[in-house]
Amino acid sequence: MILNTTNHTVNVSTNMKSSTLIIFLLLFGLFHSCNEKSENKKAEFIENKLFGKVKSVETRTFENDTLKSRVWEFYKENGAIEKEETHFEPNLSSIVRHYKYDEKNRLIREQIITDGDSTFSSKYSYNNLGLEKKEESYLNKIQTVTEFKLDSLGKTIEKKFGYVETNGFRNWEYEYPNKNITLTKEFFKSNSPEKITELKIVPQESKKVRTTKYSFPPSESKEIFYHNNLGNLIKMEKYYNGKLIESKSFTYELDLNQNWIKSESELTRKERIIEYY
Repeated sequence: MILNTTNHTVNVSTNMKSSTLIIFLLLFGLFHSCNEKSENKKAEFIENKLFGKVKSVETRTFENDTLKSRVWEFYKENGAIEKEETHFEPNLSSIVRHYKYDEKNRLIREQIITDGDSTFSSKYSYNNLGLEKKEESYLNKIQTVTEFKLDSLGKTIEKKFGYVETNGFRNWEYEYPNKNITLTKEFFKSNSPEKITELKIVPQESKKVRTTKYSFPPSESKEIFYHNNLGNLIKMEKYYNGKLIESKSFTYELDLNQNWIKSESELTRKERIIEYY
């Protein structure tokens, strides 16, 4: 039973690395381009908000008291993140991100190295209104392009995403009925939206509500996020077609700067070590 253990380990490691590479490449553009942010900065809640002049943060995530991942973040004195390093336990894979900014402190390049030998990168271009284009590459070859259309206030009103071989693969349109609501219409190679998401900020109740309606099959999902006065997520509820299917509560321990250093929810625990300038 112990013969060829070394070869088996090498094969498993190689296969795992290849699988990680393929999955990351497929999701690199799609998932990263879909990352949503509230346009209402005044009422926005940011779970990982940091107070004070933070130099670095190490976050350890445990499930059932078993260490699952470690994340290191390194910041410049102006608050911009300079490097992020993630290791998944036990030694399954790693992702390192390096960030580069222009003279206006705008992100212009993101270098991503997975498992030490696979290099991805993102290039960001801006016009006088804001972010205009994002190009994602693998080994210096462009894989995906995302183009942004902005209004006169710099808000995104349209986003077009596509792989270089299949332009127009996915499109989004954004509407802002008022300062606390963002509507996102998502198109998949069709003229009508297949998903419509409403993100509603409720400042007086310190919560945000994300409701998504799907066309195929017709259904609706809703997520409600409750925050405390520091912006930390304290409760999350998920609904499907009006029925509550999941509820989580979060508790925190804070340091002297009001940054959380321990977060717990059911079987998941996160611990942070924060270094200041």
